Amino acid sequence: MVIANDEYSIWRTAPDASRLCYQHFCWRELYKSNIHPSIDLTNRPNLRIAELATGHCLWAIQVAEEYPHAQVEASDISLGLMPPKPDLPANLAVRKWSFFDPVPEEWIGAFDLLHVRLVIQPFGGNQDPRSVLDKFVSMLKPGGYLQWDEYDYHNADKNNVYSANDPVLVPNPEVTHNSSTKVWKLIMKTFQWPTEHFDRLADYFSAAGLTDVAAHKKRPPPAVFRAFYEHWYALVAQLLPVLDSMDAGAGQEAKELLMQMKKDAVVDGVYSAHITKFVVGRKPEQ
Repeated sequence: MVIANDEYSIWRTAPDASRLCYQHFCWRELYKSNIHPSIDLTNRPNLRIAELATGHCLWAIQVAEEYPHAQVEASDISLGLMPPKPDLPANLAVRKWSFFDPVPEEWIGAFDLLHVRLVIQPFGGNQDPRSVLDKFVSMLKPGGYLQWDEYDYHNADKNNVYSANDPVLVPNPEVTHNSSTKVWKLIMKTFQWPTEHFDRLADYFSAAGLTDVAAHKKRPPPAVFRAFYEHWYALVAQLLPVLDSMDAGAGQEAKELLMQMKKDAVVDGVYSAHITKFVVGRKPEQ
């Protein structure tokens, strides 16, 4: 199933704007930075940075403020979640664009850093992301970096991790309180998100000609572990109407699992989060 652009209206609501802002600050806490520490942008004249599928634009706004000498560009299929243009940094430009469309000519070979985060949903229907990856690579300058942030989707049993307030009382929460893992699997299956393709992003980076490729996986730290859980809970709740319209049985099962997730947290003090993955690669110098 390929999700049409007009179906993204669910992601342009006030609750989603709040959830995306929450998500941004959770991810920023992972490295205390928006840009992966392996990426070196020093001594680069005419520095240009782009974020695609920018959503609320917070990543691009903060990077524009951190690099006031850079030209930063942010794009999305909808600009509905972004702040008013007068409130944006002077060195940040925004435009409407889908990465399924042809790359604008002026963006070919233009950027020192290209950033995307959590874009598995548009690839519903088990779409192969490699043609889009090739577009991303074409947008990089020689020596430019691609940073692609996702969750470690493929193996939910291992990559959905748990924390319990009382590990003596709940020694194996991944076995006894695994409603979060179950709903994770249900959503991936129903929406046909291409988890196996996204698990191979690092290999696809190399095949696309990028070098110095690294897939850095990281468990959310204690300071934001519960915050990651709360964000996941909010996302599942937001997906329920869509899930229910696609498959009533899956929707009902997800509702029951969501109720169990809440009980796990409120009654038993068990929270779950997903392993994060930063895939980074560099375009060779000419």
